[in-house]
Amino acid sequence: MGGYNIVAGFLIFFFIFIYFVWFGVSLKIDSDKEKGDNIKINPYDQQPLQRKLIDKKNKRVGIFDLGNHFLIVGTILIAIFITLNVE
Repeated sequence: MGGYNIVAGFLIFFFIFIYFVWFGVSLKIDSDKEKGDNIKINPYDQQPLQRKLIDKKNKRVGIFDLGNHFLIVGTILIAIFITLNVE
């Protein structure tokens, strides 16, 4: 099997996949329109960005209560820094 056949098969599969996804989403949208407009707004969506990132339900948690997250991000940044500076 040549390289062009593999690429052509991948592209055909990709376009068929996109078509079926589009078809499924359009069916879902049509069925949602038939059910009616009972849209509910989540009260947690009305909060500022910092509350969404930290903990949107617990108002007592602040930015400094994310110790494990800081450690994980710091470890990843150190790994990136070391890999960029290796000769």
